[in-house]
Amino acid sequence: MGQVKYYSLMIVPEGVEKPFGIRVKSWIFKVLVAAVVLLAVALIIIFTSYGRIMMRAADADRLEKENESLKLYKYKLALLEENMRDTRAVVSRIALLAGINLELPELPPDSVIFAELEEQMAENEDGQLEISRESFGGMPLKGYMTRGFSEGETDFHPGVDIAAAIGTPVYAIAGGTVTYAGYDSTYGLMVVLEHHDNVETVYGHNSELFVAVGSEVFAGTRIANSGNTGKSTAPHLHFEVRVNRKPVNPLKYIAEHEISNQ
Repeated sequence: MGQVKYYSLMIVPEGVEKPFGIRVKSWIFKVLVAAVVLLAVALIIIFTSYGRIMMRAADADRLEKENESLKLYKYKLALLEENMRDTRAVVSRIALLAGINLELPELPPDSVIFAELEEQMAENEDGQLEISRESFGGMPLKGYMTRGFSEGETDFHPGVDIAAAIGTPVYAIAGGTVTYAGYDSTYGLMVVLEHHDNVETVYGHNSELFVAVGSEVFAGTRIANSGNTGKSTAPHLHFEVRVNRKPVNPLKYIAEHEISNQ
């Protein structure tokens, strides 16, 4: 058989119109097919690359926001350290004037602090806290309390703030039912648990939630990861206890040995 020189494309319109055809040289037809294939491959590569670029852009934006939060958090820690040094100096002078032999313990180095945090995280790898499955007790996460409960008119604060790195596990301090699990403009990603005797616990500013409305949880159930969502200036957990819808001091319900810093 001889080499194909032409390809005929038949076009058959609907109705009474007669069909007609188009003759295309074989090499032109092959070039068109190759061009269409290359165009399809190019479009696939472009859309795939675009998707990766968008994902990287989103990650870059998230990392930039986290970096800004960490800078602010670092600045606050620096101010806190400076205030602590000034306070230690004042206390030492007062003790010297009073004739008291007072030795203030030095702050542990960062390596010791981080080693303790890693040890605490290793103790909680099973996702549960060593507390009762029904009664109140224990901290909702491992961290340092940076702000306490206050009922004052000018400095009202309905709960306690516990500083912790983003992604730190958050646990229910008592068994109950999830009545809210979603985003709040103030508390960010928030979980509200309803317990016995008209008691509620609130866990705010999380980065991720693991429960839904209607879920039944036990004390020690991992319900979220801590974060920096909502009206928050640094990564931490805002924790509240409400009795008959009214905030009360959460320290009445938290075991004292679990409080890292007051």
